[in-house]
Amino acid sequence: MKVTDVKVIYSEKEKHHHPQYEWNFGKLVPYPEKNIRAQIIRDEVIERGMGDLVRNARNFPLSHLKAVTSPEMVDYIKSCEELNDKESVFPHVFPYRDFTPEFSAHPRINLKKAGYYCFDVGIEIDKDTFTAAKASVDVSLTGAQLIRDGKETRVFSLCRPPGHHAGYEHFGGYCIFNNAAAAAYYLSQEGNVAIVDVDFHHGNGTQDIFYEQPEVLYVSLHGNPDRSYPYFSGFSDETGEKLGKGYNINIPLPAGTGDDEYRKYLDSALRKVVKYKPWAVIVSLGLDIFKGDPLSDIGVSSPFFGEMAKTFCDLGIPVLGILEGGYDMADLAHNGANFIEAMAQAG
Repeated sequence: MKVTDVKVIYSEKEKHHHPQYEWNFGKLVPYPEKNIRAQIIRDEVIERGMGDLVRNARNFPLSHLKAVTSPEMVDYIKSCEELNDKESVFPHVFPYRDFTPEFSAHPRINLKKAGYYCFDVGIEIDKDTFTAAKASVDVSLTGAQLIRDGKETRVFSLCRPPGHHAGYEHFGGYCIFNNAAAAAYYLSQEGNVAIVDVDFHHGNGTQDIFYEQPEVLYVSLHGNPDRSYPYFSGFSDETGEKLGKGYNINIPLPAGTGDDEYRKYLDSALRKVVKYKPWAVIVSLGLDIFKGDPLSDIGVSSPFFGEMAKTFCDLGIPVLGILEGGYDMADLAHNGANFIEAMAQAG
């Protein structure tokens, strides 16, 4: 196998956030975003003989995270480290922000703010959540730094928990902090950056962070929000505001989209990226577009992930892949490694 100088970034700390259940339409169900998602992809990469590509993440100052996230929200998640081993916080109340003044204090169990920053009931915060979520951001920033410093042109950051539903001052959808946004902001100091989000679910958080900015082009291909989570964002008429007008592109996909149809949508998206002329592209890779994923109603094949990776590499600019969703644990590692291996083999 011909392998170019690709790096795969990972952190063991990402496993520390380990919820067991979530509320889903009134039912308590097993939490689908397993804490070993990044690890099993790394293990598959090693099993395929590419272990020398794997690198541990380095630690970055919180200032990089707070550049794209409300400092108050970051501090709130960090404050949950004070919880004991048996305490956790589920969102309980969702205050109307237009009518509710800023909370200035909260009790030890953080119940007062439990729903202030969160937008759904599907996520649990405990004393280890900050460690894992910060590590996930560090994984993305390590990849971004390798590219920004000119040391690599292709990197895959095995981020977990995922990030694209986390906005400037909200979290949810299994996401705490926005990994792709932190990396994009870091890379945008050198020039314009494009994010192509191929997760099945719309990245409402990434859209929120860059909606009024022209320095980062956000293009998302996702299940139509008429039927797909998060339901309230991802429509094609959401194109950005103020200086960001025209730099937010949503491409809702019909149910049943397979390889042939997805290829056409992706080609259309990449034409917009090429026209934008970014110096680097970030791929928010959602492996939940796989045909076997339980949270998706479109379905590409496993080999298509390799084809997709090659398509991005063929753009001729640095590519940073960032893991988002993907919940079919039987095929997750294989599909993720297909993407990484194709990055390594691309000419």
